[in-house]
Amino acid sequence: MIKKPNLPVTAEQILKTGILNQWYLVCKSSDLGATPIRLTRLGRHIALWRDAEGKAHAVEDFCPHRGAPLSHGLVVDGKLACRYHGLAVDGTGTVTDVPPVHNCPLVGRKLIEGYPVREAAGAIWLYFSDGIDDHVPELELPNELTSPEWSGFIYAQEWNCHYQLPLDNRLDPMHAIYLHADSFTLAYGVKTSVINLTETEHGFVIERDNQRGVNIDRTEVVYKPGSNVFVFTQIPYPKAAGGNFFAIVSHLTPIDEHRTYLWVMRCQKSQGWRRDLWRFLYKNRLEARHDYVIEQDRAIIEAIPAEAAGREAMIQCDIGVSRIRRMLKKIAEEQARRINEHYGALAAE
Repeated sequence: MIKKPNLPVTAEQILKTGILNQWYLVCKSSDLGATPIRLTRLGRHIALWRDAEGKAHAVEDFCPHRGAPLSHGLVVDGKLACRYHGLAVDGTGTVTDVPPVHNCPLVGRKLIEGYPVREAAGAIWLYFSDGIDDHVPELELPNELTSPEWSGFIYAQEWNCHYQLPLDNRLDPMHAIYLHADSFTLAYGVKTSVINLTETEHGFVIERDNQRGVNIDRTEVVYKPGSNVFVFTQIPYPKAAGGNFFAIVSHLTPIDEHRTYLWVMRCQKSQGWRRDLWRFLYKNRLEARHDYVIEQDRAIIEAIPAEAAGREAMIQCDIGVSRIRRMLKKIAEEQARRINEHYGALAAE
């Protein structure tokens, strides 16, 4: 009988650690320098490094010889060499050198998992596969992260909570006027709204019925298989901050069942002197205010108990929260069926 790989096999397990067959932002480009680093993402320990040309690589943080963490190792000729006995692997997880043994049969064998890596928008992205096939879709990012018409800054931080909670928060526009009532950009508007939800080709949009151009305008969820569940929110600036609006773009990257790598790109579509002005204002005034707001989110979300989901009394303004939960559950159920059908068929052979 063929043993299944270390994969979640039920929808509940997939939802705990993260949807598979997707690209995830795992760290900022500036976090990965000349020294290998260790990250935990989707419950997996990963070693990342750069070769002499600066290209990023990522593999399972496990030396196939005796299990030492490869992230403690050295970069040798672009490969990652274990500090314990010198065994080296490339970015696919294939052994390239075993210095202690001449003509070692391990050389040329793929013994640990390698992760497809892309570097874009000032960040490192990894593809997390279910291992059923070798297909890796191209990394498809929103215009806000790639177009020269947009300019932005990445905020990233580890939160001590399951990723579903900050994701729910992104689909909850009504919390802003209460939790962030002292915010420079959110302290405007009424405290009662109807949330309208509109289905789209690749997701849905939620909007407050009475706050266009005043408070949070709209939030859109876009899901394309192989990419990720991206969330877009528009927030108008008051006239005192120059008007216009800025956008928040993100997805949530699970660390494990209890921690989340939360990142958002705060960006604005502007040109010429307006672009320069916004970037200046952001670094000198707005960034600290935005960080203050997100700290309010972090403090309250980390304080929500794990058993809260079983005791919730949802109300109309939670329509976006309910919809994103159903979307993720459906994706997880389809992935669990695929995993069990594939590995069940192999075991029967």
